[in-house]
Amino acid sequence: MFSLTLHRAVGALFAVTALAAAPTTMAAEAWKPTKPVRLLVGFAPGGSADTLARLLAEPLSQRLGQAVVVENLAGAGGNIMAYRLSQSPADGYTIGIAAAGSMAITHVLNPKGTNYKPTDFTPITLAAVQPNVVIVNKDVPANNLAELKDYFQKTPTATYGTAGVGISNHLIAETMLYKMGVKVPHAAYRGAAPVITDLLGGHIAMTMDNISTAAPLASQGKVKAIAVASIKRAPQLPNVPTLDEQGLKGFDMPTWQGVFAPAGLPADVLAAYYDALQDVLKQPGLIEKMAGLGSEPVTGMTPEKTSAFLENDRKQWADIVKAANISLEQ
Repeated sequence: MFSLTLHRAVGALFAVTALAAAPTTMAAEAWKPTKPVRLLVGFAPGGSADTLARLLAEPLSQRLGQAVVVENLAGAGGNIMAYRLSQSPADGYTIGIAAAGSMAITHVLNPKGTNYKPTDFTPITLAAVQPNVVIVNKDVPANNLAELKDYFQKTPTATYGTAGVGISNHLIAETMLYKMGVKVPHAAYRGAAPVITDLLGGHIAMTMDNISTAAPLASQGKVKAIAVASIKRAPQLPNVPTLDEQGLKGFDMPTWQGVFAPAGLPADVLAAYYDALQDVLKQPGLIEKMAGLGSEPVTGMTPEKTSAFLENDRKQWADIVKAANISLEQ
């Protein structure tokens, strides 16, 4: 129930979409932007979504022939950016980097209370996936999952934080805590960077963060890495055991990011963006930079396959929300 492995989900998806009537390759027309493109990001600078946007911006601008300008619209777990994107003209000059929080989880947690809906977007492609890591303040007296559970049980004032209510890292952390049998108050922030600031300052005890942020901090001894939230250990933290190894069998929940546009994007513009992004995501230099951050590019996810993946993702998050009794107040 709690497996959210992108590779497994995508593999199954390929088998399904191979039978579908929709084409799995894009027949690109010669659309080219004639002015700069805005690339919106729903989080503050320094997090995985922002890092991906800045890695993509330069090669994408070279491919499109126009500047791609990254614009951070942080807040509400990426929902502020998603709403702004949904209200933008579908002319190709505004696209966004979004993740499960705004594209899947929000509609599960609060299906009637959001100011946008899944059909307000044109999925272009999935772009990246990263493992998540449980990290704690270096003064927390815990070096493994069992000791962390003991600490939380003995310290009712301890809290943990993530970059917003309803983002994937919030629900992944809640799922872990649920399976551990402990309840810990959640503090929501406007992005990954302020979470880390308060973690380093001891204002929160723990966070669940992408490896691109967690690994350097752990390697420098600024935080302690307790576990990797995937089946396999991460090359960036080879000595950190997985949650699966520490008793949470089958726990495998990565974070993904994709590229989206407003609904109604013309077919030639969609084709141009898909083809450009596929070229960019296959560039050896980009792959090397992403690998150094613990991120892996995802290629071959056409708009049709991305739409099907999102539908499946929403169903899996709905299962998690129900099982762990997660609400917007957490």
